[in-house]
Amino acid sequence: MKEETKSNKRYLNRYRRYMKRVDKLEEKLYQIDVQIQGLKGRQITDMPRGGRTLTTDDLLIKKEETEHRIQNLLDRSKRIRYEVFDCIDTLEDDRFAEILECYFIERLTFEEIAEQKNYSVRHVGYLYGKGIELVVRPTVES
Repeated sequence: MKEETKSNKRYLNRYRRYMKRVDKLEEKLYQIDVQIQGLKGRQITDMPRGGRTLTTDDLLIKKEETEHRIQNLLDRSKRIRYEVFDCIDTLEDDRFAEILECYFIERLTFEEIAEQKNYSVRHVGYLYGKGIELVVRPTVES
């Protein structure tokens, strides 16, 4: 694979990576909510417990921090999403643009794209590769 093609792929993949991090943080947020619910239903006993106990306040702070991180990532990812759209929109062949949008923006797998577009997985891979080669990234001004 040519260096320029690798560079294009890294550039387009930024939004996908941000959203993967958001997904992980949302899962963490869900786990915190489950812990908060667990604390509300916990009964007080005279039996000793090991380790430091988490309080509702601790969990609420963790929840607030996680929500803040998610919002920051979403704010940054919005700008990157528009940059990726700008690159994809430079493609003259709509088939290439559709495949790249499905993969990088909608975060679908090749199999899901193939099923949705009625293509073979191999054809999706071809269109993906060709689209990556032909995409035009914005030049960085010094």
